[in-house]
Amino acid sequence: MSINLIKEEVRTTEVVCQKYSQSMVECDVIVPDVKPDIRRVLEVSGTVSLTQKLLQQDKILLQGVVRMTVLYLPDDGGYIKSLNAMQEFTHAIDCRGILPEMQLLAEAESENFDSTLINSRKLNLRCILGIGVKVTRPVLLEIAGDVADAPSVVLKQQPLRILSGADHTECQIILREQLELPSGKPTIGEILKITAAPTGIELCMMNDKAVAKGQVKICTLYLDESETPTLQFMEHAIPFTEILDADGIREEMNGEVEYTLNDMYYEIREDSDGEARNLGLELVLGALLRCNETREVPAIVDAYSLNGDISIQTKPHHLEQLLDQRTAELTIKDTAKLPSMLPGLKQICDVNATAKIDRISAENGQITVFGTVHTRILYLSSDETAPISAFSHVSEFSHTFDIEGADTNTVCDARVMTEHVSYTIAGENSLDLRFILGLSLKALQTGSVPLIDELCEVPMESSAFPAMLLYFVQEGDSLWSIAKRYHTTIDTVNALNHLESDTIYPGQQLKLLAQNTAT
Repeated sequence: MSINLIKEEVRTTEVVCQKYSQSMVECDVIVPDVKPDIRRVLEVSGTVSLTQKLLQQDKILLQGVVRMTVLYLPDDGGYIKSLNAMQEFTHAIDCRGILPEMQLLAEAESENFDSTLINSRKLNLRCILGIGVKVTRPVLLEIAGDVADAPSVVLKQQPLRILSGADHTECQIILREQLELPSGKPTIGEILKITAAPTGIELCMMNDKAVAKGQVKICTLYLDESETPTLQFMEHAIPFTEILDADGIREEMNGEVEYTLNDMYYEIREDSDGEARNLGLELVLGALLRCNETREVPAIVDAYSLNGDISIQTKPHHLEQLLDQRTAELTIKDTAKLPSMLPGLKQICDVNATAKIDRISAENGQITVFGTVHTRILYLSSDETAPISAFSHVSEFSHTFDIEGADTNTVCDARVMTEHVSYTIAGENSLDLRFILGLSLKALQTGSVPLIDELCEVPMESSAFPAMLLYFVQEGDSLWSIAKRYHTTIDTVNALNHLESDTIYPGQQLKLLAQNTAT
């Protein structure tokens, strides 16, 4: 006899494919005729952005661009110079089972920049990219959480924490700003490098849209306009508030937004006195808005009947269940030592720090995030024959979150952002560094979950009167398995044995009022 199931509909997504891969992008750069020859490369930095993301059958095709800036010392004895390069790339990833109509989430970040000086007029630049992709499809789940008109059926229920309505939207934000030099700073002669780091401050969810507040930290390295140029550094912050259109999101949803720098244009402008003291800037930001609603839905995971047997039919679904999501602010202190072959520190020109997550460990209810902060330091030296130099330093960090249920099967989505960098010269050969990092973690339990699709009750062939038994608990037994085997209830077992908890141990004697003594 079929049992009437009470089901609840939940819209969510199933993960079809999730992969991480690396790719190397390289290009040769010829020094323009207006630039002097290269004597030594000081620094290579840059940004990466994805320009196109395509889903094909069983394959993902990504296109993007890497923008790189090179700071170098010229061999004519002049001051520091810079080169800019741009290289497009394509990257294909095989994912069996995906289709063009599915939804793709793809992200790319630069993991390392390197260079090789071929000759004084030619430079080979390389960038290692880390690329993560996730392909999902929408599904409508019907989760059986209870039964109707079946008093003899005993249920075992378990809550499922499902990310309902999980979706993402990609938007573009264009910011235009004119930045003024701080008072006391000399006028601009030549821009060497501009870095722009967008960060989110606040996100307010509304129906079909979200209001995003953030800021872009701008760091500008330039040479002044004097006859003997000196290296100058200035910082600005550009606040922004944008309304992001996203069909289907609701006010009660949870949301997070991640920003990337897709493009940047700048020009030196004169102020009212005709001096080059303004910087016109246009930034093109990518905003990835991810929205979901966590729904805790009771689901039947097992059942039996007091009057007979139960036939259970299940249907497997590959689901993501949310264990927890956390944030933390970390303060990291470290000392960077100059390599012995470099001249001593006199003045810091630029400190560029990038935080990365290297690995994540999840076990025994704890998730530990391990990462590194890669710092590139440009400085004026005390050696007149080599007035400018640069070196790199790597600082390690880790942080542990206590998350109930976390184990080796937990999937972790962790992100880290360098929120602040400060430094103090500790001597001619060392620099004390202090970083403030923002760390966010989302812990997910993924895998195939068998959802009950149908329950049928099969009455006993012959009637059996309740019988009192003495049962010795075996290894692996639980009160549920014992009650199910003898067609009784956990409440009855607890009452007969005066148990105050569900804890039992092998060898323990239990009195049972069994409905089926033939089992």
